[in-house]
Amino acid sequence: MSTPIVGLIMGAIFGASLVLAGLTDPDKIIAALRLKDLHAMRTVAVFVLVGMLGAWILGLAGAANLNIKPAAVVSLLIGGALFGIGLGLTGFGPGSALASAASGRIDALSTIIGMLCGAHLYVLIYRPIAVPLEKLLDYGQVTLPQMTGGPPISWIIPIVAAGSLTLLLTKGVISGDVGSQQKAGELTMEEDFFATRGPALATDCIEVAQMFRRWKNLLFVIVMLCLLLLQGSFWLVKTGYVEIDSTVDRGASIATGSRDKPNGEIVKAAALIGPNRSSSEAPAKARLNLGLYVLDITFGRVSLVVRAANAVLVFASVLYALTLYCGLTVSLGGRLGGQNHISQAFYLSLITLVLLLPWQTILGSIVPGAIYTAPELAKWCRADAGGMLDTVLLYLRFTGYWALAMAVILLAQLRSFRWSRVILRKLVQVWPRNLPGQQ
Repeated sequence: MSTPIVGLIMGAIFGASLVLAGLTDPDKIIAALRLKDLHAMRTVAVFVLVGMLGAWILGLAGAANLNIKPAAVVSLLIGGALFGIGLGLTGFGPGSALASAASGRIDALSTIIGMLCGAHLYVLIYRPIAVPLEKLLDYGQVTLPQMTGGPPISWIIPIVAAGSLTLLLTKGVISGDVGSQQKAGELTMEEDFFATRGPALATDCIEVAQMFRRWKNLLFVIVMLCLLLLQGSFWLVKTGYVEIDSTVDRGASIATGSRDKPNGEIVKAAALIGPNRSSSEAPAKARLNLGLYVLDITFGRVSLVVRAANAVLVFASVLYALTLYCGLTVSLGGRLGGQNHISQAFYLSLITLVLLLPWQTILGSIVPGAIYTAPELAKWCRADAGGMLDTVLLYLRFTGYWALAMAVILLAQLRSFRWSRVILRKLVQVWPRNLPGQQ
């Protein structure tokens, strides 16, 4: 896989993680710098601790190639100060600005323009100013264990322990202003919100949420039907009920119910009876073969079904993720509750979309997607010559991958169901008289 494609995929995952973690909200970043809301700091601390542990474990396994930057103390201090000033003025970092701009924030776009201007200025002053500064207090490409003479574990364990303890102690710490407001009044956050903005907003938000819920359920059913069609097509071809068409490009013999038959021959019921088949199994398969013959289900028709199911599946998966994103937006904007469930459902829908996309048509056969093409199905079924490894890979490719995508989207749907229940329960508690049907 080429480096730009890997960078694009990892960048998309990183940007989605920033959005779901709330690090693209400039208000939270400013509140973290003012030590009034530790959510952003806690999230970054988790990233750092997990990344440090992961890099160390991968290094022990020989799977990591760490690119250690020079320890130029003066340039690092100046660069960190400039970065902090920009973060405090805009509320965006480089990654969060790009992720926020992708969601349509105008202030993030202005931040990106400022970043580009700053990068151009850095290029202009690199030789006369930056290079001399990098030579001041430059310790070279060294790490803390190398400077102290100890093993890496002597630094990793104390840092992880201290970081975990800090995360535990700061759990539940919220903004002082919000906390004081809740302690001073008798209203909860939901009651105060609806009391100041009116009950009409609650009704509007719940109606919009119900509309997105209906679309979400419809798209979920469409995705499930397409997945079932793809899995059924695989089993029809794999078991030999549908013969591979001669028009499929191949260099091996045709894969049929019994692999030594010539192409185009209808599988006969009598041929199903063999030494390894029971007498009760043969009539059922004979009836199925007869039904397929009457319905004229050929490999060409199966190919059309696969292509149509692939197109509908990708389109419905994208709309499903967008619908969950809209539901998340409504929950956040209307403070309906259930943000935890709907955000997890949205993230799982993105994972489902990544699993379903036919990456093999873009990146090659080394990175397949759950969606397959008819020629790919024919190639895999012909290659399955009875070897244990070939059989395992075949079922992992067409059944295991499919089951993984099915499980992820089922989890997303279950999370969205919890989101719907939380919204209804909270609205009944706060404004029971303003819900539809409660008047």
